[in-house]
Amino acid sequence: MFASLFFIFSSNDDVQDLLIFGHDIDAWLGYVLIFFGLTALAFVAVWLIGFLYESQSEKSIKQPWE
Repeated sequence: MFASLFFIFSSNDDVQDLLIFGHDIDAWLGYVLIFFGLTALAFVAVWLIGFLYESQSEKSIKQPWE
């Protein structure tokens, strides 16, 4: 019963004074943005490393349908 009351909001004002693990909703928004930024950088880094590895190898880069 408590869980349903905890997760049901009618507007953003309902969570204004709510603390989740001791942090307010604005702090969690910052954490989420930092997390998404780091995962985006990791994705670009993996793609770039793979591209450099493939371009340095002797094999030519082929399309998947070739």
